[in-house]
Amino acid sequence: MSKWEKAGKLSEFETGYKWQVEIQNRPVALFRFENNFYAIRNSCLHQGFPLSEGNVNKYMVECPLHGWVYDIRDGKCLSTVNRFTDTYDVRINGDTVEIKLPDLHPAEK
Repeated sequence: MSKWEKAGKLSEFETGYKWQVEIQNRPVALFRFENNFYAIRNSCLHQGFPLSEGNVNKYMVECPLHGWVYDIRDGKCLSTVNRFTDTYDVRINGDTVEIKLPDLHPAEK
């Protein structure tokens, strides 16, 4: 059963708008847009480059390797048809940012 995991203190995310965090030993790209946080798999669908290192324009992140673009709100790849990267729920719990990742499939553990 998936559960909320601490990404960090809210104060750690006051400056900037993109970060890489580790949740359950998995890299997650965390973004802030219009005072909301969004979390997606930190791996481009094309060749796996970290999206947290990408260029951000409003709600879109561009992979710096080959330019694939993703909507951080829903994970939709705007560079190809019908492709999505994983997105994760984010919440503020007191002074902590928390992310909920799905449980790993037994073969992935």
